[in-house]
Amino acid sequence: MTTQTVTQISAAARGKWPVILQMLRIDVPENGRHGPCPKCGGKDRFRLDDLDGRGTWICSQCGNGDGLDLVKLMTGYGVRKAAQEVAQVLNVPDVQELSVKPARQKAPKRDMSLTVAALMKESHTGESPYLTGKGFAGYPASLTGSVQHISGKDFPAGSLLLPLTTNAGAVTGAQLIAPTGEKSILPGSTMKGAFV
Repeated sequence: MTTQTVTQISAAARGKWPVILQMLRIDVPENGRHGPCPKCGGKDRFRLDDLDGRGTWICSQCGNGDGLDLVKLMTGYGVRKAAQEVAQVLNVPDVQELSVKPARQKAPKRDMSLTVAALMKESHTGESPYLTGKGFAGYPASLTGSVQHISGKDFPAGSLLLPLTTNAGAVTGAQLIAPTGEKSILPGSTMKGAFV
């Protein structure tokens, strides 16, 4: 016996939802008309619009979905069991559950301390034009020694370099501030739990 996936069952059901729902004793208004919701009632809050033959429906109280969603709503079953019910009506073999893969894996965190250390090594201490413009003249600060290209912006030599540090002293990234006031966090920096 061949087992079918939920997707294959849904494909087999396409264009047959009004009959499938009737066979499952789920009473819906005919011909896309508004009427009572089979789940919550009401007078005219529900409509089976059956777009693309997928059994799509809308209820102003329960929400919306496709034919399989309506079977799940009415039976309280999960997607696999609901698909099995539909498969029985269609006389299709058992449904197999596919393992769901995550959309993407999280990238491993970069050790930003090395990146910031390299920037600090080529930086020098001086007076920041940005801080001077803000009324903080005479305060020594770390300034970049060369042009930095960050997030599509060019930060000229002499831009303010502010390492992001945790309470434990770990460097988690840095912020650059150009003399003109443009700001950017280095890509890969972790802001949570860190301060300048």
